[in-house]
Amino acid sequence: MSEHAGHVRRREDPRLITGTGEFVDDLRVPGCLHAAFVRSPHAHARIRGIDASAALKMPGVAAVFTAADLGAANGMLPVYAPHPALKVPLCMRPLTPDVVRFVGEPVAVVVADDVYRAYDALEAVAVDYEPLPPLADVHAALTAGAPVLHPELASNVAAEWSQRVGDVGAAVKQAAVVVRTRIQLARGTAHPLEPRGLVVRWENGHCTAWGAIQIVHRHRAAIASLLGVPEDRVRVIAPPDVGGGFGIKAMFYPEYIAVAEIARRLDRPVKWIETRREHTLVAAVERDQIHDVEIAATRDGTLLALRDDFVHDMGAYTISGLNLLQNAMIHSVGSYVIPNLDLRFRGVMTSTTPVGAYRGAGRPYGTAVIERAMDALARELAMDPIELRRRNMIPAIKDPYVTGLVAAGRGPVNYDSGDYARCLDLALEALDLPAARREQARLREVGRYLGIGIVNYVEATATAPIESALVRVDRRGGVTVVTGAAPQGQGHVTMFSHLVGDILGVDPDTIDVRTGDTALIARGGGTFGSRTAAIGGSAALLAGRVVRAKAIDVAAHLLEAASADVVLEGGTFFVRGLPSRALTWADVASAAPEPLEGDNVFEVSQSSYANGTHAVVLEVDPDTGAVSILRWIVAHDCGHVLQPGIVDGQIHGGVVQGIPDALNVQLAYDETGQRLTATLMDYTLATASDAPRTFELRHLESPTPLNPLGAKGAGEGGIMPVHPLIAQAIEDALAPFGARVERVPVTRADIAAMARRL
Repeated sequence: MSEHAGHVRRREDPRLITGTGEFVDDLRVPGCLHAAFVRSPHAHARIRGIDASAALKMPGVAAVFTAADLGAANGMLPVYAPHPALKVPLCMRPLTPDVVRFVGEPVAVVVADDVYRAYDALEAVAVDYEPLPPLADVHAALTAGAPVLHPELASNVAAEWSQRVGDVGAAVKQAAVVVRTRIQLARGTAHPLEPRGLVVRWENGHCTAWGAIQIVHRHRAAIASLLGVPEDRVRVIAPPDVGGGFGIKAMFYPEYIAVAEIARRLDRPVKWIETRREHTLVAAVERDQIHDVEIAATRDGTLLALRDDFVHDMGAYTISGLNLLQNAMIHSVGSYVIPNLDLRFRGVMTSTTPVGAYRGAGRPYGTAVIERAMDALARELAMDPIELRRRNMIPAIKDPYVTGLVAAGRGPVNYDSGDYARCLDLALEALDLPAARREQARLREVGRYLGIGIVNYVEATATAPIESALVRVDRRGGVTVVTGAAPQGQGHVTMFSHLVGDILGVDPDTIDVRTGDTALIARGGGTFGSRTAAIGGSAALLAGRVVRAKAIDVAAHLLEAASADVVLEGGTFFVRGLPSRALTWADVASAAPEPLEGDNVFEVSQSSYANGTHAVVLEVDPDTGAVSILRWIVAHDCGHVLQPGIVDGQIHGGVVQGIPDALNVQLAYDETGQRLTATLMDYTLATASDAPRTFELRHLESPTPLNPLGAKGAGEGGIMPVHPLIAQAIEDALAPFGARVERVPVTRADIAAMARRL
């Protein structure tokens, strides 16, 4: 176990704290026009006509574009994560030409010399809609005789996929205990401090796009493809600061293509900045899943089989592919030995906001499935739920643990390292369960209800396949690191500068780290899937080693010594045992016959699997349904920890981000498909009062063999187990009332209703 002390200060923070960060909307491009999108007020309707004549007469309006005006650029956007089961991709177009399928879908763009004039002119664009029957949820979409949202499909089921390991049917027949349960799960969406935005400028047939995005190289490819230009004529830059991403800024959105094409047509720079209202309506969300689960075991609690058949609300378009569904499926094994698996999902189309990645991207669903199933099994067996979990845990991993599952495009689901039982022990040690139970009993005597929860998770991190890095030392000894990853607040500059600084013996604060610019590095993966430290850091490590080796060879020549005898220490080169005759990096770099630089494209064939155990102590008010979270404990294993402060911050942030999603209905729609939680008055974001009163973190380090750093990802482990943990703890608090949590989120109304069952 690593007892981390002396956390490094993040280099990014001073400018953010002092308000000197530079975001997309801070960019001032001479001659820039401003775009505003006309959006559908209907969840499902046919467009019969658009009349922009009145808008075109308004002051400052330069143009109004519809789908027909964009021509070939109005093609279908690519799927973010293609999957073999998605045989008919149903992605959006920059502007919808005929039928709208969710409230907020863009149908036209007003371009003006001022952003306020552009939004004023939106009201003057007349769109003639013929309303069509909406499909507000999966139940409506799967009802016999329901209208089909996309005529390319025979039904509203867009994709179906299954995986089987062993023989579940035979195992269930042999089992002494079989528990069947329905697990209903819902989540929300990210509300980063900075909404989405883009500025595009064309010069001499070359496009430069500055965007609040997470994956610059893949967005370059999408823009180039839809606009019909070579990729080397498109440059995509994530500005120095992107105010949060959480997955939703990785998706391909129609506004980006529309703005790029309009800037080309008008030969003027064009800026589009999403409003908060737009964000709540149209930015990607993570929606409902309904799981019918069957778990089979022996009388002593040994797991024999798991069957899970679930449906997932895809929203109106398959912009994300099936990555959320696949992630839910492969994470439903958790940290347990389950020899027989039968897992199936169906993706269902509804006339609601399209589904995309949101911190965890389906992983938390899988965690909830196995952990809630284990709770149900423990009740059936009248067994301590912790003992049931411990009895079935995968032993400490020495060789890869093969689950038998695969992740399409990301390789086999083989756990690479970890000691799951040890993580559980660390969490229990921090919790002091006997003392917590005594306090629970004491408070119940005076009418107060404490709940205690303990759950485990395994998290696919270091998402395949590649990340790249370039390390360069100029002739004055200055060090530059370039990475294909684009940060949104995670601390990339701090991590890369310290990693390369350690290799080169250079003060990290002097290293220039450049991120998120396709012109600076040819290839890049991007920032998503808890991957930057493990894959991007490994690329930087290997590139830095190349530079170090080159520099030592040059220094050896200058010092008239063998390379093996040259020491690099404290930023100087000298012959071992003769530190008085030393060379600086500037000395070596200026004498080098060629530039001192190294690059690396680091590639992996599968994910690395982090893991952890979370425990919570909370108090429930049975009269009002209010929940107060008193303690949150995390024992966490993300392999080798590079920057403890950053890891701790990711865990804290993930936990707090998940809490309001577990306690509030975040994505409510009425029967017509209108969003009922479309403002921050209705959508419940976490505040300081929602955070646990205390956080207690323990780190276990089980280095992965899949990269030279031994590091795994840590960006999503905080949010992974929040739903099942809170559900379990609320059940525990309300045990005197016989409470059973059947769906998450668990609202105040749910809690009060369960408490009245006595």
